[in-house]
Amino acid sequence: MQQQPPQVSPVEQALLDELRDIHPPEAISWWPPAPGWWLLAALLIAALYFLFRWLRQRKQRWSRNRYRKEAERLLREIDIREPNAAQEINEILKRVAVTTFGRPNCGNLTGREWLDFLRSTADVDCPTQAETVLLEQIYRTDRWDEQGNSALRDFGIQWSRKHRRDRWPPPAPEMEGEVDGEASRV
Repeated sequence: MQQQPPQVSPVEQALLDELRDIHPPEAISWWPPAPGWWLLAALLIAALYFLFRWLRQRKQRWSRNRYRKEAERLLREIDIREPNAAQEINEILKRVAVTTFGRPNCGNLTGREWLDFLRSTADVDCPTQAETVLLEQIYRTDRWDEQGNSALRDFGIQWSRKHRRDRWPPPAPEMEGEVDGEASRV
């Protein structure tokens, strides 16, 4: 026995004829994005900007201090057993000083003035052996002190790392007899 399809009344048939096919909704547009995406884009741009500035500052700092690393490398390459080691160390220190502070400030300094300059531009103690080599034995090739040369080289390495441009020229000493900011006249 076969079942027959149910009979459709004319009213039902009229309603069925009015039906249309199912239409899916239109796709959601990707533009304009939601506010969260705008915020994320702004944060990403800000992060990239600050990253770029930070990298640029690091590169500038590295470029400004490249001479320090080069000086340290040159000082480490000096053989302290050689008679002219003190001269080579002094030459490198002088080149670093002239590069940093300018030739007029330190190019012609020698002896005690040179040592005072080195001390005043960095917070590094100069050992007595290094002082002796720098002041007395620097141009003597007939007599040299290997331990003094080593101490001078170590001082030079520390000085090249720690010297600061803002420490020169040293602050001017206050005048004696100042009263209320004016020097007394005698």
